[in-house]
Amino acid sequence: MRTETEMMDLILTKAVKDDRIRAVTMEGSRANSNAVHDRYSDFDIVYYVTDVREFTKDKNWVCYYGDILIIQYPMDWYSHPYDYNSRDTFTYLIQFADGNRIDLTLVDIQNIEREANNREPRVVLLNKDQYKELVPIEKEDEFFIKPPTKMEFYNACNEFRWLSVYVSKGLCREEFYYARYSFEVPCMEMFLKMLSWKIGIQQGFKVTTGSHNKYLKRFLSEDEMSRLQGIFPEGEYEAMWDKLVLMYDYFNELENEVAGYLRFQVDKEETMRVRAFLIKRREER
Repeated sequence: MRTETEMMDLILTKAVKDDRIRAVTMEGSRANSNAVHDRYSDFDIVYYVTDVREFTKDKNWVCYYGDILIIQYPMDWYSHPYDYNSRDTFTYLIQFADGNRIDLTLVDIQNIEREANNREPRVVLLNKDQYKELVPIEKEDEFFIKPPTKMEFYNACNEFRWLSVYVSKGLCREEFYYARYSFEVPCMEMFLKMLSWKIGIQQGFKVTTGSHNKYLKRFLSEDEMSRLQGIFPEGEYEAMWDKLVLMYDYFNELENEVAGYLRFQVDKEETMRVRAFLIKRREER
């Protein structure tokens, strides 16, 4: 596997030698000192170019960076085909056979003014024309957990309980994936939102749990992490019922903690009635 230095040399050498590339920035985890940095970290690179069409009409030029295992063009998808006559931003997601990955975004310099609004961590690697819109951004404030409004808190609580009923319906019907999906995606999203708010409170809303909450382990004790992992069920229906109730009660505990700090109200009657409904539905199935 090529080293970080070798990859950065490739990326910058191309930019220095190609007059069409006027600036280069790096974003993502490698631009954020608080993110995880290891051999699995992507190189999130942005090239600011004189005419993006010259980099999209023939895609073979990206072979310069190495042996490509698989590549994607997220801007050119069946549901939203890319207009190759346009000068819109274009991205190559490139996974190399040696394990490295470059997410290479091309921004036409006629659109560079939009970069002035960027608030995410960024390192400026090259700026041939001294574009004032391209400034280094070290802080990760943009990603910090935000305290909920009263309405957002209420909606999250209500949505969690609403979705828990979906899970129970799927379990009663033995619709395995429907039940599993309802549990692990929309219902879990509300659960993790509440857990993140608790962490935000504990950390003064000056931290981020990362994309898809990947940094939870940084902020939870071993016991808390074990408890979180314990709410994920195995494949049996009875285990899924058990974990649904376990998650429901855990969520209620979290919402009370968050509500207490923010001086919000928890709908205790709704909480009690929905829990009783879930238990009864399980018994009567």
